[in-house]
Parts: sequence; C-alpha cells; structure tokens
Amino acid sequence: MIGPSSFITEMRPYAFAQIDRIKDDLKSRGVDVIDFGVGDPTSPTPGIVRTACKEALDRRATSGYPSYQGSDEFRASAASWFHRRFGVELDPEGELTATIGSKQAIFMLPLAYVNPGDTVLVPDPGYPPYTTGARARQGGCHYLPLEEDRDFYPDLGGIPGRVSSRAKILWVNYPNNPTTKIASSSFLKEAVDFCSDNDVLLASDEAYSELYYDEKPGSVLSIEGAEEVSLVFNSLSKRSSMTGHRIGFVAGRKELLDPFKKVQTQSHSGAATFIQDGAVAALSDETHVEELRREYREKRDLLVKTLEDIGSDGVYAEATFYIWAKAPGGMGSLEFSQKLLSDAHVNTVPGRALSQDTGAGDRFVRFAMVPSLEETREACIRIQKMEI
Repeated sequence: MIGPSSFITEMRPYAFAQIDRIKDDLKSRGVDVIDFGVGDPTSPTPGIVRTACKEALDRRATSGYPSYQGSDEFRASAASWFHRRFGVELDPEGELTATIGSKQAIFMLPLAYVNPGDTVLVPDPGYPPYTTGARARQGGCHYLPLEEDRDFYPDLGGIPGRVSSRAKILWVNYPNNPTTKIASSSFLKEAVDFCSDNDVLLASDEAYSELYYDEKPGSVLSIEGAEEVSLVFNSLSKRSSMTGHRIGFVAGRKELLDPFKKVQTQSHSGAATFIQDGAVAALSDETHVEELRREYREKRDLLVKTLEDIGSDGVYAEATFYIWAKAPGGMGSLEFSQKLLSDAHVNTVPGRALSQDTGAGDRFVRFAMVPSLEETREACIRIQKMEI
C-alpha cells in the first residue's frame, strides 16, 4: 500500500479550518469579508523593483542557472545594506547567501545542523516552519512560551539542563510575529550568551526588521560575540512587498554559513537572477519603505483605538504589520475570532492557531494589516458596532 510518510501523518491538523468554514459560508452568500488573516501585503511591489525585473529579463536572457549562493551583485548589495542599516560588515563572498525567501531557508536549516533526536528551541506562538523543519529532520521541539507577563520574551534561564544539553538551534524572531515585540539589546545579549554557553546555534529570523514605527529594531549580529554563534535570516517580502518574488538572504560567519550553503546546493537551483536584480534595486531605495511604514502606522492607529474601545486591555503593535490583541470580555482567541467574523465580517487569526501546546496564544487574536486603508476604516466601524 502506498501511503504518506509519518512526517505528514503526524502534522498538526489545520487550525484555521473552523474559521475558514465560517468565512467561506459568508462569502458564498455574497457577504463582504474584510480579511486580516494571512500576512500577505496587498500594497503593489514598488515601481523601482518592477522596472529592474523587467529590464533584467532581457539582459539575463541567456544567463542559465543562477548561482546557488546568489549573484555577486545581490550579495554585495545585501552586505552594503546590512552595513548601512546595522553597522555590521559582512564579506559578500563568504558571509552571505541568497535564499528563495525566508520560509524555505528556515525549513531547511535543520538539515545542516540537526541530527535525529536533537532538540530545537522554538518560540510559542511562532512561525510554523521552525517546528516542521525540525521534525522533518526527526528532531524534537522544546517550546518557549511568549507570555504577556514576561513582555513576550522566552525564559531562557528556565530551560532545563537536560533540554539545553541536547539543543542544536535556538530560534528567535524579533520584531516578533505575532506579538509585534521589538527585542531589547539586553535580551539579544542574553540569547547570545545562552548559545555560547551551551554550544547552540542562534538562528535569528529578522524578516520584519524594517516594519517599525518609533523604535528602530537592531540585528542580533550587532551584539558583541554574536558572530561566533549566530545566523541571521532576512527577506525582501515584507520590507519591499516582494512576497511573490521569493528572495531573501542568510548572513553570518563563514564557518556557520557553509553547512547551510551546502544544503542549498542539494535543495534548489538558486533564486532567479532577474528577481535578484529587482532586489538590488529594492535594497538601494528607502523611500518606498518609509511610505509603507506611514501606511501601516495609519492603519495601526485606527485598529488599536477601536480594539481598546471595545474592551481589549492588551493591544500590542510595536512593529511588524501585525496587531496582537487580547480578546475582550474574557473570551478565548477562537471565540473572539469567530465573533469578529460572524458579527463584523472581519477575518483574523486566533492565537491558538499559531501556538503549539504552551497555551501562550490562547487569549489573543492576530490582525495582519494588509487590507487597504479604506477597508481598515470600514472594519473599525463594523467592530465598534459589535456587542461584547
């Protein structure tokens, strides 16, 4: 009998199913659902990027397979941007590699570092590929709850010795999806010290580093000693509305990066070169990023006030394009998401769908601020009319 692998059969059920059934039923009846669910920007990819990609299609007409590690131009551009942004110098040849976005890279990292039976330390709630990548390698996951009373930092000091002794990777993600938290330099230093003391790779997912409002987030590679234990994952998807282009990079010390680069040579044939040319244009321009921040700030301010007005006593929106809002009236995350969808025709993600078994997201709902400003205003009017 031909059947799926245990990796597939042991995957968690799709946690959005119940919400999706309500959404699909409403849409089938012609109801206008405003969708804050999936974190996929609807803002057009900047013109500077589209133009660069179009021109590159002709210029690269006979370019063949791309380099596994990315073009010289892209790596030089990414290294230059990283230095301007974070004050960290990277060698484009040995300390930076192009990726097909962040998701594929995050999922593949355990192939370079995890053996069956090893442990990966994963924030909860958090991005699902941290978990699925580890389990695809037959590694275990130890979940670190991101609780409100700890300011959405994991308790690294509370990790049992029997766990840290088997750990190979610690994932951190700041600015954080879904809690929106920006990491302090003291926490990043704590993470670096933990990984140094326990021979653990610090994998820092910084895909939202450019979507902020007031405080400018740092990179873990700016922290003293981080270069010895850290790899940074970043992407053009959110910074430049290039989700469909699938382009990003991983940066870090050559000795740490080389095992990952070796995995890449077996898992894909490189990011499309004409798209890398578009990314070079994106990294050379900050104007479109500033415009995105202004747009998200306006939507954030509307939603934060609305959610506080209906009784949420915990609305977080420090950075990213998410809002992490505590359900009012003692409701759980799934109940509040269902009510928003049924009563206001506003779709969100219940925190429970983003969590594993720690329960850290059970009281919260995530809004991805991807609808237009006009749609956001309409959503706020609908939410304010709800009976809580």
